[in-house]
Amino acid sequence: MSRNLRTYTAVVFGFEHVVRQVGDRWDAPTPCAEWDIRQVTGHTIGVISNVAARTGVGVIVDQFGDAAVLAGDDPLASLRAARNRYLEATDRPGALATPVMSRLGNMTLDRYIAVMACDTLVHTWDLRVALDLPIALEPTLVRFVRDEYRIRDEATMRGPAMYAAPLPQHLDADLDADLDADLEEVLAYTGRTSC
Repeated sequence: MSRNLRTYTAVVFGFEHVVRQVGDRWDAPTPCAEWDIRQVTGHTIGVISNVAARTGVGVIVDQFGDAAVLAGDDPLASLRAARNRYLEATDRPGALATPVMSRLGNMTLDRYIAVMACDTLVHTWDLRVALDLPIALEPTLVRFVRDEYRIRDEATMRGPAMYAAPLPQHLDADLDADLDADLEEVLAYTGRTSC
């Protein structure tokens, strides 16, 4: 198993853990501008579904379209179905070497899931904030995303339905140095603040 696959799988299960705690708060606003919890969840379901679809398990969906439709009436069930397709798609010999063509360019599935880990982890943070849960993101996952953003082509990340412009970092001297500095860098990159 590749590091990218281990990381993305951990991120997907971490996202599901937060979605299980939503209860009846699907319409609550999130730090992701103009998207409520249902829409962030639906978008992430689309991302996970598209990872599977790029290896032939399922079909490509518009993850930026009507995200609430992707979430469906039972977003947790929709998420679990997408997760299961993802696990099926990646648990096959040679799956990670599958060529992927996307708006981010041509790459292997292994590389693509590293890119998608960033999106899903940031949306996990969005839901934790929206639900007023402790952030509690695994430090190794945050560092993985930080390192991905450091090598990312900015032109593929900014624009409508994408990340906002990056923000300057304002680290509090009292913050735990490692994780909080890494998370602050990730959030600043995506145009979000930890405050």
